[in-house]
Amino acid sequence: MTDRPKILIVDDELFNVDYLEQELEDLNYDTVSAANGEEGLKQVAATQPDMILLDIMMPVMDGFEMLQKLKDEPDWRDIPVVIISAINDVNSIARGIQLGADDYLP
Repeated sequence: MTDRPKILIVDDELFNVDYLEQELEDLNYDTVSAANGEEGLKQVAATQPDMILLDIMMPVMDGFEMLQKLKDEPDWRDIPVVIISAINDVNSIARGIQLGADDYLP
């Protein structure tokens, strides 16, 4: 039996997390979640996800700060990160890509 790919969802909106968990589990992915960037980094350390879906606007530590810390860590920098955010201005998209996100989905 093989392990299913694990996706970490980092978003403070419970509705978004629930929706993504249901959709991804239907597609045969395992999911874990965190409500902010600080919790997200703890989940990365604990679960070693195969991919991260990352919101930007969150309390405690926003997505940009989490992304920066993630890419600064040699053991984590190669984990693919897709930003999922209601923020869709060009500056935010460019910043996310410059910080190392693999894609930005408004």
